[in-house]
Amino acid sequence: MNVTATLFGQMITFVIFVWFIKAYLWEPLTKAMEDRTNKIADGLASAELGEKKIKDAEEHYKNHVEEAKNKASEIIGGAEQQSKNIIETARHVAKEEAAKVTKSHEQQLEQDTNAAREKLKSDVAELSLLCAEKVISKEVDKKEHDKIIKEVIGK
Repeated sequence: MNVTATLFGQMITFVIFVWFIKAYLWEPLTKAMEDRTNKIADGLASAELGEKKIKDAEEHYKNHVEEAKNKASEIIGGAEQQSKNIIETARHVAKEEAAKVTKSHEQQLEQDTNAAREKLKSDVAELSLLCAEKVISKEVDKKEHDKIIKEVIGK
């Protein structure tokens, strides 16, 4: 066999092989590789988007937690202030009630004192009249007079 004919035959076979690959297999292979490349690129883009969404969700969660803490702090502060106001109001009302009760008792005490004084004056006047009557009804004798006064005072 001749080397030139063999070489020429191999070249023709190679050209036919390349043409066959190009005609029937090249396009499906490149399409499959392109599809695979696109699929991988889409997967990477999806992964990046997923990571971004996770970061956004974490940030959103942190913001909500911080906002909830702030609201809770405000509510607690408001409740503390309201309880202080209620306590202060109760103290004020209690002081007013105590002042009213004290004033009422003082007035009652003053009325009772005045009534006792009036009764005492009335009793003293009555006793004085009784003594004077007895002294006048008897003769004026020093011993008898002292005895009557002691007797009246003893009553």
